[in-house]
Amino acid sequence: MQDFFDKLGKKVQSFMAGRYGGDQLGTVLVLVSLILSILSNWVGRWMAIVALVLLVVAFARILSTNYSARQQENRAFMTFFTKPGAWFHRQKVKFDNRKTKAYVRCPHCNAEFALPKGKGKLRATCPKCGEKSVHEV
Repeated sequence: MQDFFDKLGKKVQSFMAGRYGGDQLGTVLVLVSLILSILSNWVGRWMAIVALVLLVVAFARILSTNYSARQQENRAFMTFFTKPGAWFHRQKVKFDNRKTKAYVRCPHCNAEFALPKGKGKLRATCPKCGEKSVHEV
């Protein structure tokens, strides 16, 4: 039986040689397809069709031999989702530091920066524009 799986593994490996494989966009397509297929039980049959189309697109990308086109698609996807991801990360950091830091905005350029909490009035220099301002923390 082990011999069978060794041969099967070698066949799959030789088949996938030169193929693009998985990336972040492919992973998201498969996950959205899975979610839509589960929701299709309650929403409607059209959602199952959309899920199937997304799954076919994901596997077509995985089996593609056109590296440059797939990398360009993934780069565009990552560029589109980097800003929202960074915003969520900043919100998590602010929440984690809420007991020790106060977040204030520069009155000149509106940039946000952190000051130690509970220190009273502090004179701070904006890290972005260098403007000095007084903040109550």
